[in-house]
Order: sequence, then structure tokens, then C-alpha cells
Amino acid sequence: MSMTLLAAIYLISDGWLTMVWEKDATKLSFLLMFIFGVMSTWCGYKTWKLSRFLDNGQTENYLVEKIEHLMEVGWFTSDLCLSIGMMGTVIGFIMMLSGFTNINTQDVSTVQNLIKNLGVGMSTALYTTLIGLGCSTLLKIQYFNLSQAIDKARK
Repeated sequence: MSMTLLAAIYLISDGWLTMVWEKDATKLSFLLMFIFGVMSTWCGYKTWKLSRFLDNGQTENYLVEKIEHLMEVGWFTSDLCLSIGMMGTVIGFIMMLSGFTNINTQDVSTVQNLIKNLGVGMSTALYTTLIGLGCSTLLKIQYFNLSQAIDKARK
């Protein structure tokens, strides 16, 4: 969790988020980052709670079972991040290819607009894919660690 926070601070200070805001026409990247932030915080809280439970030597299984049951939401969300990222890819390609409908190769301004549409569509596709894959992967790592802690608590 702290590494994620440090990475977010670095990306903000480096201007990366501003660049993504300008390049992603759909803003799905920010939806993905929001979902990731909420679910990462939730997973961190559940991991901390389980750790306190184990450190205190408690043996009741109700908390472990409750966390294990709710953990499915995290696995679903990690797959949802992939799906949203892929939707952004498709939307970006649609945006990119929509410029070919009204092209007049004799008119320089239509060719310039086509090149602009190609760039906006491609950047939208690539940024949403990258952020969707990254958020999904990081969530899966966190929920895998939580799953390992649950397995340890059951022993």
C-alpha cells in the first residue's frame, strides 16, 4: 500500500497524470485509477485487520471466513479493471478509425484532422490498456497476498 502511495506521488509530481488526462479522451484511465485506489485501500484494511486478528492469537474463524467471502469482490474488481481497459482500447480504435469516413485527400485540412484523430484514438487506446492492465495486476498481487494470509490463518 505504501509503495502504491509513493508511486502515485511520484507520478503526480512528474506530470504523468496531467499527460494522461490530456491524452485519454474517454477518461476511463481515471475511473480505473479510482477503482484501484478504493479496492487497494479496502484490501489493505482487510489485511491489517486479519494481521491483528492473528497477532492477538484469536482462534475464532468467523472473521477469517467473512474476509475470505468478501475477497471475491476484489478478484472480480481486478478482472473488471481488465475489461474497462479493453473497452477503452476498442473505443480508442473506433475514435481512430472514424476519421476515415470523411477524408478528402485533396484537402490538407481533412488530412490534418485525420492525423489528429489517429493520434487521439491511439493514445486513448494505449493509455486505457496500460492502466487497466497495471491496475488489474496490482490488485491481483494484493488479493493473492490476502489469500495467502487467510490460508495461514486456517492452519
